Amino acid sequence: MRHPLRQIRSSLTLRLALVAGATVLVFSLLTAWVLEAAFRDNAADAVETRLEAQVLLLMGLVEVVGRNEVRVPEMLPESRLQLPASGLYARILGPDGRTLWRSPSAVGVSLRGWSEDDFFAFSLPVQWELDGGQVGLTFQMLEDREAFEEQVEQYRASLWQGLMTMTFSLIVALGLALWFWGLWPLRRVQGDLEALRHGDHGRLEGPYPTEVQALTGSINDLIEFERARLKRQQNALADLAHSLKTPISALRLNLESQNPDPEDMRRQVDRLQAMVQHQLSQAQRLGPAPFQAPEPLAPIIERTCQALGRLASQQGVDLGSELDPGCALRMEPGAIFELLGNTLDNAIRHATSRVRISTQCTPQAVTLTIDDDGPGIAPADRARVLERGERADVRGAAEAGQGLGLSIIQALVQDHGGELHIEQAPELHGARIRMVFPTS
Repeated sequence: MRHPLRQIRSSLTLRLALVAGATVLVFSLLTAWVLEAAFRDNAADAVETRLEAQVLLLMGLVEVVGRNEVRVPEMLPESRLQLPASGLYARILGPDGRTLWRSPSAVGVSLRGWSEDDFFAFSLPVQWELDGGQVGLTFQMLEDREAFEEQVEQYRASLWQGLMTMTFSLIVALGLALWFWGLWPLRRVQGDLEALRHGDHGRLEGPYPTEVQALTGSINDLIEFERARLKRQQNALADLAHSLKTPISALRLNLESQNPDPEDMRRQVDRLQAMVQHQLSQAQRLGPAPFQAPEPLAPIIERTCQALGRLASQQGVDLGSELDPGCALRMEPGAIFELLGNTLDNAIRHATSRVRISTQCTPQAVTLTIDDDGPGIAPADRARVLERGERADVRGAAEAGQGLGLSIIQALVQDHGGELHIEQAPELHGARIRMVFPTS
C-alpha cells in the first residue's frame, strides 16, 4: 500500500484539493475568530450603552433631600432592578463613598470589592445643586457578566456550526470545480494525446489556457523533433544507398578491368567507409557536427577525382580541376566526400565530354563550382530538381536516377550554412552547380 504522503505528491487532484481545503479551513477559523471578537466587542458596547441610559434615567427619578439622603420611587422603569438577584444592580454613593441607596435587586448581593471580571459597570459622578450648596454624588449601574457570557457562548456555538457547514460545503464545491473545470484542460490534453497516438491528429491544437500552452507547445516541439529525426534517418538511408552507387560502380569497373588497381580500390573503400560513417552520424543528430575544424578542400577533391577517374573515362568524360590550395571548408570529410561524389556523379552522367571542378576563396566565403558540357537544366526546372524524388534526366528511363542527388547536395549545403545555385556554365554551356559556404 502506498504511503499517503507519496499518494498526495503523485496526484495533482489530491494536492489541489488539499491546498484548497486547507485554505478554506484556515479562512473559516480566522473568520470565526474575527466574528466572535467583533460580536463580543459590540455586545459589550451595547451593555455599556444600556447601563449609561439606565443611569441617566435613574438620575431623572432621584430626589436629593440632603447631603446624605436621597429619595427614589418604589416603582422603577427597569423591572430587573426590582427583582432580587436579577443580575442588574443600581446604587447611589454619597460624597464619602457610602451607599445612600441601592436597588431592590441588590438586596443580599455583596457589591463591595466588585471587579470588571464579574460585572459590567457604568459610574457617573455628578455635583448636585442644593439650597445649601453642592453635594457630590455617584450614580452607578452594574450588570452581571454571566448572562453576557451565556449570550456569547450561544453565538459562538451557532457561528461554529454555520461556518463548519459552510466550510464543508465549500471544500466539496471546490473539489468538484477543480475536477470538472479546473483540471479539464489537462484531461483535454490527455484526450488529444490519445487521438494523436492513434493518428487522428498531427499535433496538439486547441483553445488551451495560457498555463497549459507552454506544456502543449513543448510537446508539439518534441513531436516535430522526433518526426524530423525519423525523417532524417529515412532520408539518410536513401541518401546512403544513392551515394554508394558511384563508388561501388567504380569498384566494379576496377575489378572487371584487365589491370585492377589495388590503390584505387583502397581509395574507393575508404570513401565508402567515410560515407557510411557520415550518414550514421547524421542520422543520430539534426544538423552538422558543432565546432568542426576547417578541412582543406584540395586533397579531398583530388582523391575524389582519382576515385571517379575510371568511371569518367568509361563515360568518355574528361574530368579536370582548377583548385585554390588555400581553400578549407568547415565540414566533416565524410560529408565533403558525399557532397563531391553526388555532384560529380551527376555531372559525369549528364556531361558530353568535359567536367570541370574549381574552388575560389575570399575572406567571407568559399565557393565550390562544378561545370559540365551536357544539356544543362532549364531555368523552369531548377527549383523543382532540388526536391527529393524529382529529376531532370533527358536520357532513357533505364538510365534515369532516383531524383535524390541534387536534393542530397542541397541538404548538405544548407546544413552547413551554405547556398546552392543552379546556373548555366559560361564556357562549357552545360549545367553549373555553384555552392557558396561562409568561412565563419
